[in-house]
Amino acid sequence: MYTLLLINPVEKKSSLGAYKSSSMPPLSLAYIAALTPEDKYKIIIIDENVESLGYPNADIVGITSYTAHVRRAYEIAQVYRKKSVPVVMGGIHVSTMPDEALNYCDAVVIGEAESIWHKVLDDFENKCLQSKYNAERLPLENMPFPKREYMQNNRYLWGTILTSRGCPMDCNFCSVTRFNGRKFRRRKVEDVITELSDIKSKFVMFVDDNIIGHESSGGDGDNGGKRWLEQFFRAIIKNKIKKYFYVQASLKLGEDLRLLKLAYKAGVRIALLGIESVELDSLKIYNKNLNAAYIKKHSYLELIKNIRKSGIVIVGCFILGCDNDTVQSFKKTLDFILESRIDILQITKPTPLPGTKFYNELYEQNRIVDTNYPDAWKHYTFTRMLFKPQWLEIKEVYQGMHYVKKNFYASRTKMKRFFQTLLDTKSITSAIIMLVLNSSYEKAFFNSDIYQNYDMRELEKKFNFKN
Repeated sequence: MYTLLLINPVEKKSSLGAYKSSSMPPLSLAYIAALTPEDKYKIIIIDENVESLGYPNADIVGITSYTAHVRRAYEIAQVYRKKSVPVVMGGIHVSTMPDEALNYCDAVVIGEAESIWHKVLDDFENKCLQSKYNAERLPLENMPFPKREYMQNNRYLWGTILTSRGCPMDCNFCSVTRFNGRKFRRRKVEDVITELSDIKSKFVMFVDDNIIGHESSGGDGDNGGKRWLEQFFRAIIKNKIKKYFYVQASLKLGEDLRLLKLAYKAGVRIALLGIESVELDSLKIYNKNLNAAYIKKHSYLELIKNIRKSGIVIVGCFILGCDNDTVQSFKKTLDFILESRIDILQITKPTPLPGTKFYNELYEQNRIVDTNYPDAWKHYTFTRMLFKPQWLEIKEVYQGMHYVKKNFYASRTKMKRFFQTLLDTKSITSAIIMLVLNSSYEKAFFNSDIYQNYDMRELEKKFNFKN
């Protein structure tokens, strides 16, 4: 019997995944385990977010990695290659940069592994491993259930589940479209319900990039959007699945009050929304057309209010530091965050991930400040400025971020936010979840390797101007 070692590498254990309140198992490796014949392979999964690698013996190693952790992935791969153990890598980064990855591993799976993993294992067994395996994007109706039993760890608070792949939005900073395609693909409702019933965790994260889908995504029509979601929520209620859910969605979720009521009844308590910016020109830079349409209608606040009034707390995602942003953008964003009563804040710097239109534009313009790859990839954590924006100095972006976050996490603001969340959602569970997750984001902020204790009095003078 062969030993297959599957690894989720982590560059530094200071990100959200390092905290129990926000930790969740790497679902992609559980899918690889499900595709592997257990009569031939002993499977071991190690997630460096929650455990040490220890470099156990293996006959073949599989590594998945995001861009920010790929330098560590290459480091691990080199250790096993020196032991003459073949290493296969997959995931978004190496699918985009396969030739780079092949300097450090023996084979690369490009794309979603379901269509090709059997071929990888056959070639390994026959000692004829190829360097590149190009996968197809398959329909999701016959997806195997992930083997979660290989990832049992009491450090995980959240379970994870997938209902769809693909995103038609095509935001210029996002690598999802390149990896999973623009066509929105759904699983069968009954399959997701069966899998969900078997998850032991009380808290479950839907890892779909946008659970509400998109009516014009092609192929599935509205079966991939609201209608599917309504059937799914009703099935959760009918099957008496008592869990709390964390979903990712577009602002479109706030349009349908009936669906929101159903979502809350089914157990949805948190919705992560890609708001990105409160300025139209910035949304145009990001190619965030849906949000641009909402901002023209002045409906941001209304949609957010609808979601929160349904009992669901909001993780508001913002990006600051693009070419259109100015010193005024930070105060404008903070004012919106406080006015809209965003419950949990995820604010990042614009990060040019390889394979995206954003990266290609900056690279061609010679604007990326560090291209010493692969070592430079460790800085692609969404917390660093990797280029100089048009109207801001790099230092000003760091200062502006600090100004927004320190105000958001101020003691009096946190206390006020708890009572606002409790009052608006009318859910003590939602309010407690808000406190716990905000604590993780706050810790990640203060423990970041780029954190500086700026003089807030000086920052207030700089950013807290009067219009």
